[in-house]
Amino acid sequence: MLYHSVIIIAYALTAVVIAVQAPVYVEGLDPVVGYWAGGVFFLICALVHDFTMRHVERARFQRDLQKMRSDLDMAETGLDRFDNILGRLAGKDGNMDSFAGEMQILRKLLKQLSTDANPEPKDEEEFVLSPDAELQEEPREDPKDSGETQEGILPRDAEILEIVRAGLQENKVDLYLQPIVRLPQRRTLFYEAFSRIRGPRGEVITPGQYLNIAETAGLIGTIDNLLLIRCVQLIRRVRQKNSEIGFFVNVSARTLRDTAFFRQFVDFLDQNKDLSESLILEFAQIDIDNASAVVQKGLSTLAKMGLHFSVDHVERLDFDFGELGKRNFRYMKVAAVDLLPGGTGLPMDIHPDDLREALFRENIELIASMVEDEDTVIGLLDVEIGFGQGFLFGVPRPPQAVN
Repeated sequence: MLYHSVIIIAYALTAVVIAVQAPVYVEGLDPVVGYWAGGVFFLICALVHDFTMRHVERARFQRDLQKMRSDLDMAETGLDRFDNILGRLAGKDGNMDSFAGEMQILRKLLKQLSTDANPEPKDEEEFVLSPDAELQEEPREDPKDSGETQEGILPRDAEILEIVRAGLQENKVDLYLQPIVRLPQRRTLFYEAFSRIRGPRGEVITPGQYLNIAETAGLIGTIDNLLLIRCVQLIRRVRQKNSEIGFFVNVSARTLRDTAFFRQFVDFLDQNKDLSESLILEFAQIDIDNASAVVQKGLSTLAKMGLHFSVDHVERLDFDFGELGKRNFRYMKVAAVDLLPGGTGLPMDIHPDDLREALFRENIELIASMVEDEDTVIGLLDVEIGFGQGFLFGVPRPPQAVN
């Protein structure tokens, strides 16, 4: 503003000088003409000043407008990225209520880590998701699955416990997947979720090594529930590409004794009803046999929500198949060797054909586990087993490695 005032004063003074001095320097010039000359000069300067300032303001406005457009584009790009992040976290439908539920559960898990664990087993109040109570699906001896570290030294229990604690605190608990295939096509229809904990030297600690130690230390519920959240997040991502893939998550009736958490878990699944078609909770036979009234009630609650169950680690076949069907059990896993003619068999007094037919009547699929070689596949096809799982079809691997 001061800049414009100075310019106006300058050409106004110049106009006055012209009006006063023109008759002096121009002989015979009428003073009135001098005044007109000064006025015309002032008018011309004012018009030039106005035109110049309008041009400058227009250029400035265009620059500001361009900057605003650039800022808007950057903001839209940022919003798109933020929306993509929320989409990956909350799922395809952007269900932020479910995302908030996950955060609430994770906050509880972190709180559990910060408190001293009670080594004494508590009275069982309800059941827990345990992504792999025992890895009996992995019968082969693997250097990573044995009790040895990379140096070949068997870790002491205290060392494994520290690895588990560090793994939980440093986000080193990983989700691994093993395919379950349809026979004879060998098309992957399901994955079973397993857990791994990475040690400080890169060694991989499996549930067979840490489960009992973590349970004694009161950490097993934290591990199990963390893996549940990971699996649910994975299901959301996978369902965007293939809604037909299902995920088996092992369940232990011994590890979740927190009634408050179970209520949160039920609320969480209630907010994600669409996941019930992709999530199969798997129980060991011994846990089904020894299930308390509270566990039975928890199973009934989850069944009413549309969740399906599977029974594995089968050691005998004296099941009430009708009762299993009524309780929403839709899958049963039996070791392949126990289903083949001439195999070790199970205490069951039932032929594999009769077993398959009995399960079929209750809408329960039979899955042969621990399939190790092609001869076993041929034998399974002879007795018309429709599903298989084992190292022959794929070892447990991280999710990014199975795509």
